[in-house]
Amino acid sequence: MSPQGQFLVADIGATNARFAWAGEAGLSRDVLHLRTSVSTDSGALLDLALSRLDGPRPAAAALAIAGPVEEGRGRMTNGVLRFDAAELSSRLGCPVTVINDFHAMARAVPHLEHLRQIGGGVPKPGVKAVLGPGSGLGMGVLVPRGGGWQVLASEGGHGDLAPGSPLETELLSVLQQEHGHVSWETVLSGPGLVRLYGAVCRVWGVDPKEISQEQISSLGLNADEPVCHQTLEVFFSVLGGAAGNLALTVCAQGGVYLGGGILPGLAAFAAASPLRRRFDERGPLSNMVREIPLYLILDEEPGLTGALACLRDRLNDHTTPV
Repeated sequence: MSPQGQFLVADIGATNARFAWAGEAGLSRDVLHLRTSVSTDSGALLDLALSRLDGPRPAAAALAIAGPVEEGRGRMTNGVLRFDAAELSSRLGCPVTVINDFHAMARAVPHLEHLRQIGGGVPKPGVKAVLGPGSGLGMGVLVPRGGGWQVLASEGGHGDLAPGSPLETELLSVLQQEHGHVSWETVLSGPGLVRLYGAVCRVWGVDPKEISQEQISSLGLNADEPVCHQTLEVFFSVLGGAAGNLALTVCAQGGVYLGGGILPGLAAFAAASPLRRRFDERGPLSNMVREIPLYLILDEEPGLTGALACLRDRLNDHTTPV
């Protein structure tokens, strides 16, 4: 692999950023966590990360960011940071790759070690799909090609939300009154969980509390706080619908993988929720979808794993991601 030396990999979200060194042996166990808000300039954020990481200047870097990327340039969808691979390469003195965070997540799938399967059968050779709620709703597709993998970028999280029950139709109407356009991401994200809680309160005729996504998740794990519990139930029901739609759209016979920062702490709830039932409800093609395995990604740093895999692809001049 050329160039030789240590690589800097990063997974940069709207709220938190993770940085780590990587090399031939893989990722370092020491991961630096920074709040994205510590800087309004991507170059300054990288300088800060490098000042806190113990090591030489990187031989190459890969930055996975929570926003669309075109020709090495991207910006955070729910933030202010902008990234330009050419400018950052000049600043760091090494090749820099900028990719979408769920592009990296999709590329990580063949390397994942900790998964929880929720229904379905054995994965077949073929297309794999990944999606997950965090600061937004990311999506990506992984296609086998020439003995390797081709990543297809997606911004499907911004597609129109499709309700799957009378309650969800009522909640959609409430959300449309408050937000206008309602996408999957409007609900299936950290901020979206708070929006969904507010809509459930309106349907129930109760006043919403000032509450965080973490509190909704914690309180919703049992029925002691019924509004939060209902909010989580609807959240996973809608997530199942989004995942099932994606599975059909790309014929993901290799499985659908759910990632993002919200789900790992809710794995047991997800398995018992309407998630899988809604995933399977695909009308005439329900029998086909029932065979597709659905996985929760429980690896600690899949974004960094994927960023490293993308960097190796680029340095080895393997399949160029789309």
